[in-house]
Amino acid sequence: MKSSTIVRPAWIIYLGLFMLPILFGKLSAQEVEKTAVRLKLDYTKVINGQSYLDIKAIARIDGQMTNVTDISLEVYYEFEEEEFPLGTTKTDMDGKSRYLLPPLKEIKADSSNTYTLGIGFNGNDLFKRASKTVAFKDANIATTLFTKDSINYIQATLTDVVLDEPIVDQSLRVQVKRLINPLRIGKEFNYTDEDGTIIVPVEYGIPGIDGLLTLEVVYPDSDDYGTVKAVVEAPYGVPVIKDTSLNERTLWGPRGKTPYFIIIFTIFLIIATWGPILYLIRNLYKISKS
Repeated sequence: MKSSTIVRPAWIIYLGLFMLPILFGKLSAQEVEKTAVRLKLDYTKVINGQSYLDIKAIARIDGQMTNVTDISLEVYYEFEEEEFPLGTTKTDMDGKSRYLLPPLKEIKADSSNTYTLGIGFNGNDLFKRASKTVAFKDANIATTLFTKDSINYIQATLTDVVLDEPIVDQSLRVQVKRLINPLRIGKEFNYTDEDGTIIVPVEYGIPGIDGLLTLEVVYPDSDDYGTVKAVVEAPYGVPVIKDTSLNERTLWGPRGKTPYFIIIFTIFLIIATWGPILYLIRNLYKISKS
């Protein structure tokens, strides 16, 4: 009896020593299987509007870049090596998210007047932790509309807000807002002069609802300022004439709006086709009865 009680604990110890490496191997394998997430972060300032962060999350899965969907991200700003939370957001089915930012006056800049915003992912069972930051200074675009020699123009001036100085020799993009893709107008590259200004003519003949065009002046993807966008309504468009023919009886209208002459002609064809046939059937019936 005494020898069996000694053997049993020894057997348990040997089994434990055999299983521990297997368990640790599985745990380490699970850690290795976690995929790294790549985060992309872009800042856009909208003059007199809501500024925002565009976020994109992707990961390499089975050798292909795949959108990382439905993950929660923390949004924060950095000041003096500390992080201050702004809120949270979640990626959609395309791995994208747009986070609307509070006014810049609620975010602190460092001694060089640079703002630093960041996003953080705490990781989960499938993906590793990840973070991304973007740094930018504050810029402004002031727009003016005017007409000279019967030609309509838009003037835009790009300045550094803190320094109150023009930003020179930078390319601005002028475009008309559309439902899908904007319509570019002016030159491909419109560089600011020594006053930070560009002047672009607005072509005649662009259609707009009630003759209004939504013009956008964009300073895109700057390393120092991010993307800056100014939006202005301009009465430079050709009014769009609403098509009311759908409420009239036309050939291209819906079934309930068929022209009367087609209805009358169709009824006439039916009578002309079936009238003689019914007349013959009636006469044959009378002959058979007689």
